Amino acid sequence: MDKPFVFVLFGATGDLAVKKIFPALQALCREGALGGDPRIIATGRRDWNDEGFASFLRQGGTFDDGFVSKVSYVKIDVDAGTGYAELADKIAGNAEGAIFYSSLAPNFHAPVAQGLHDVGLISRGRGKLLIEKPFGTDEKSAKSLDRVLEGFLDEGQIFRVDHYLGKDTLRAVMDLHESTPELARLISNESVESIRVALFEEKGIDGRGASYDGMGAFRDVGQNHILEALAVIAAEPSVRAASWQSARAKALKRLAPPAKTCELSRRGQYEGYGNEKGVDPGSETETAFEVVTCFRSGKLKGVPVTLVSGKRMPSSGSFAEISFKEISGIPRKMVFRIQPEQEIVIESCDGSRESFDIPRTRDAYGNVILAATRGTERAFAGSDEVRALWAYADRVVACWNKVPLERYGPGKPFLVE
Repeated sequence: MDKPFVFVLFGATGDLAVKKIFPALQALCREGALGGDPRIIATGRRDWNDEGFASFLRQGGTFDDGFVSKVSYVKIDVDAGTGYAELADKIAGNAEGAIFYSSLAPNFHAPVAQGLHDVGLISRGRGKLLIEKPFGTDEKSAKSLDRVLEGFLDEGQIFRVDHYLGKDTLRAVMDLHESTPELARLISNESVESIRVALFEEKGIDGRGASYDGMGAFRDVGQNHILEALAVIAAEPSVRAASWQSARAKALKRLAPPAKTCELSRRGQYEGYGNEKGVDPGSETETAFEVVTCFRSGKLKGVPVTLVSGKRMPSSGSFAEISFKEISGIPRKMVFRIQPEQEIVIESCDGSRESFDIPRTRDAYGNVILAATRGTERAFAGSDEVRALWAYADRVVACWNKVPLERYGPGKPFLVE
């Protein structure tokens, strides 16, 4: 790297930071991918110094002394708008190439950006801002956040994070689209019978009751991970590395409005959800869904699409599955396994299966952070893409009142792989 790497993390005491972002940074440091002397600055509201945060970090995960010594701490109260001047002093002239990562609730992204701008840490051509999903809470709030950021940043400085775009399987599919036109031509309504994208989790809401109960499963993982995986698969064959954000947005806009398919969809809630901490006992929030739609235009016009997800499922895993028509010379199915396996499985018409392992690079968050340092836009959602994601998700949620809420549990399965 031609400039000192400076990484500032807002939300440094959160679970995502401790479990994913800091481990990814440590791995990148060990790899030497962040230069010889990277500086990592954690921010939070707690009244700590560097040693206090180092103690917190050691208690929360497996971090070596070499990495911990690279991390310093600045107290910033986002609600009060204080601490940004101290952060500017600590960065001391290295803001031009700095990366600022807002790993906070959606309502804090705009105040963080404004606070950084007010002290000159970000402005047009200066600094990069990473924003953890969700980018807003609906299409209207996403547009509002865009207006704030566009006031003092160029689009190329804004990196909207959905870590699924950093997962090796989806990276591999994008590579294949770019390098293998035959694959893109194969994924069309002439040969595809149906598409299914799934994300199953064995765990429940994992202590997130206060935030999850007002959001639900579709906003939590459907609006981002599942729709992004579908968009990667369905991108038109002309896509190239520099146009992935546009290609994914166009694919999403081709989805039929769910108002006509709500009667085919399902939503469920696992038994005991109402007893989770932070959850309204009478909550009607879904923890699982099955949304049925199709493409209304483009190369996949008329192809049925099923989007499924659920917590407290029999097993965990995510994948995108393409079923093909019975045509000589093409497979019966292609399955792009995203996690825990990372592979492409091809099932022939005779029932035989062949698996192709996808080379592992690094954790998805490591790929995301590294992509931001390089300005690799395809690893992030563009402005138009986020609006397309929310436009579809908002319509799904708006029709949930037409879909009965089913209760499910070990004795009453809802969705199975």
